[in-house]
Amino acid sequence: MFVLFLTILAFSIVLIIAYQKKSLRLLNEDSAVKYPNLLLLLNFSGVLFLGILPAFFLPFPNFNFADFSTTQWLVLLGLVLLTSFVAFTVANKDLQKTTFKVDSRILSAKFLAQYFIVRILFIIGYEIWFRGYFLDFCILEYGEIIAVVINVILYVVLHFVNGKREALSCIPFGLILCAMSIWFQSPFPAIMIHLALTVPYDIMFVKKKSLG
Repeated sequence: MFVLFLTILAFSIVLIIAYQKKSLRLLNEDSAVKYPNLLLLLNFSGVLFLGILPAFFLPFPNFNFADFSTTQWLVLLGLVLLTSFVAFTVANKDLQKTTFKVDSRILSAKFLAQYFIVRILFIIGYEIWFRGYFLDFCILEYGEIIAVVINVILYVVLHFVNGKREALSCIPFGLILCAMSIWFQSPFPAIMIHLALTVPYDIMFVKKKSLG
């Protein structure tokens, strides 16, 4: 438990700093990321504190794909496709409301390559922590129902820095990720669904602003 507490605390400190500097993500409500390097640091800290460090102290979650049934793969594929569609739709709607200009440095090939690499690794590490280490620990200690409630509450709290809408959307989304992870006995489906939400949204942002 101490390792889990320490790693989420370390990440939260960086998260708060990034929030204060308007550097949580590429697109904020009224502007693009203010400090691009801080955005990269935030994502890298997630890789380090949530994905890498716990692996030295805790049993690594299950990623044995042979354990997954055909039905599980088909359901996961459907959810990934549905999530991607929703992400593109929401991104397109959000970007229609934005009129601000974006610094050309953010749209440079070098920065975008760095961002997408570390962003994907961040989502992997983030879900390994949330729907792997943390969910497994809570299930062992409190049972599945209470474990899911705790998991989703923490998930929502961390997303309040991104606004009320995103925080509230974490309730159904978090429940789905937890349910899939419990069904698969692995954080792998949570990783894939989360990537299907995040990556298309960022791609749409880059596409729209590059053309604009």
